[in-house]
Parts: sequence; C-alpha cells; structure tokens
Amino acid sequence: LIDSGILATLTPKEYGGLELGLDVAAEIVRTISAACPSTGWVTSFYIGAAWRVNIFTEQAQREVFADKPYTLTAGTAAPLGQVQKVDGGYRITGQTAWNSGSVHAEWFTFAGVVFEEGSAPTPLWFLVPREDVKILDTWYIAGMSGTGSNDISVDDVFVPDYRTGPFALALAGTAPGQLIHPNPMYHLPFLPFAMAEVTPVVVGALRGAADAFVQRTRDRQGTISQEKASGKQAAQMRLGRALAAADAADTLLDAFFERLTAQRPEQSDPRDRAEMKLKAAYLADLARNALNDMVRGIGGDGYRSSAPIQRFFRDLSVLSVHAFLDIDTASETIGRFTLDLPVADPLL
Repeated sequence: LIDSGILATLTPKEYGGLELGLDVAAEIVRTISAACPSTGWVTSFYIGAAWRVNIFTEQAQREVFADKPYTLTAGTAAPLGQVQKVDGGYRITGQTAWNSGSVHAEWFTFAGVVFEEGSAPTPLWFLVPREDVKILDTWYIAGMSGTGSNDISVDDVFVPDYRTGPFALALAGTAPGQLIHPNPMYHLPFLPFAMAEVTPVVVGALRGAADAFVQRTRDRQGTISQEKASGKQAAQMRLGRALAAADAADTLLDAFFERLTAQRPEQSDPRDRAEMKLKAAYLADLARNALNDMVRGIGGDGYRSSAPIQRFFRDLSVLSVHAFLDIDTASETIGRFTLDLPVADPLL
C-alpha cells in the first residue's frame, strides 16, 4: 500500500500529496474491499488520516507530513479517560478502544474532555505519537479481524497545545486547521467524512461476496444427490438477488458521494448529517441482508475457513453493527428529527 502511493490520495498538495477527490479514495477502497474488507478498512483509515490530521494546527500538520506525503495514523472518536490542563498543553491518562490500523500506526488520534473549574466541559481531539502510546493486544473478534483495531492506553502523557484540535468545530468542519486549506473537501464536517470512509468498504465487501457466491454456485455439488447447485432454480434466484443487491449498493454509494461533494460544507446542519449517516447505515443493512440470503444457499462447505464467502459473511456482520453504521440508531435519530424531538447524538 505504501509503495503504490495511494495513501497520499487525500493529502494536501502543500504537503506533497495528491489531493484527489473523495470519490477517488472511495473507488480505491471499494476495489480493495472486494478482495479483503479488513485491508480495505485499514486503507480507508490511512488515506482518511490525511484529512483528519487537518483538524489540528498547521504546526501539527507539518510535523506529521515532515518526511513523507502520507500518514499511518490510527484513532477513534471514543473519549479517553482523564485529561488535565497544564502549562503549554495537557496531561492525559486512560484507555480507549477501536483503534483501527494500530499495528502499523505512527500516530494516534482520540478524543478527551477537559474539565476546568468554572468552565463548561470542553471536548478536544488529541494527536499523540506512537512512542507515547501502549498498544494492547485486545483485537480478537469474529469479523474484520485483520484491521488491528486494538485498545490503546496512555499514562500521564504530555500533549502540547498545538497537537490538540477543537472537537466541536471539527464536527462542523470549521476547525482552524481545516480552514487553512482552500479545497472545500477539507472543510467537511467530521461525521459526513467518516461516513465517506466506511461506506465504500461495505459496498466493496458486498461485491466481493456476490462474486464469491457466483463461484460457489458454479462449483457446488450436492454431497448425496451429486446434483450441481447451478442447475437449481432456488440457487439461480438467490444468485440473481445477490447481484441485484450489489448493483443497488454501487448505485446508492455513487449517489451518496454525488450529494457529499456537491453540497457546500457550510450548508450542512445536524439534520443533514443525520441523513447522511442513515444513508450509510441503510447501505450496511442492505449488504448484511443480501449476504444473509446468500449464505443460506452455500452449503456446509461454504463455512470452511478456506471459503471466501464465510469471511465476507463474518466481516459484513461485524461492519453492519459499527457505531457509524447501525441502522437502528441512525433510523431513530431521523425519526426524532422528523417528530421534532430532542436528538442527543454527540457527533452531529
């Protein structure tokens, strides 16, 4: 991945990157995910890290890109434990989960909340080098097992002010570090960008699963009857539904990116961000349901560890319950907006 140069897809040209569009990054990730969703996921997060680093100050950005036009940065939006304001920065201690790409990461980003007497709690992003982080061997999971999304911990680590970013402004796409770049791509609110990272993985994985199901249907033969599965009407119908779902997902993803790139960042509001999140979650739900239909027709051999279809099944099952892709949560949020009820999603 490093040798291919694709990790610089979204890096600003000012730092030696390609500064290509989000649609280009999506096509790269979709293609890789059709072969291996875990690799596609890590690729997406490493490409997207060049965008996320722009939440921080220009000094921090130049530090990250000082010697190469890409960054191996892992991270999570989940908050870490204790944050204490000190002269020149902050001291942080705690543990946080879901750090995709942690195994090869050189930097880590995560959130934390500063509590100061007499002031409202202030959420911040923190940028921390690998040498200040302990990677915990916690990633044992049924699907997406190749992403290395381990827990990390930090113990009384000092983070200078310039390696912090304003959480609330990043959610709106107006962090000072974002605004130094003229390309409006860097001014997107955080949540729509995060959706742009994860949805191509889902769609690519569904396409890969459909291709694997085609091959499985061609090759499968009944153990007792010796009848070829390809000759059965039920298998043919299941195959048709799988291909239709994969085509529909491709179309929906393209429409998602058309809307994302056409809209000016300042036009985005919490309702709009919630709608983008629901579109992404709907894609994940479509993919999971389509794959559930496929696996009912793969036979026992389809669940062998060597069978690609079972890996796609496990990976998509895990992907579809990711916090950004959970259909129930995303649907509830839009329902509450529609009914004029309070919405408490902190990422909107």
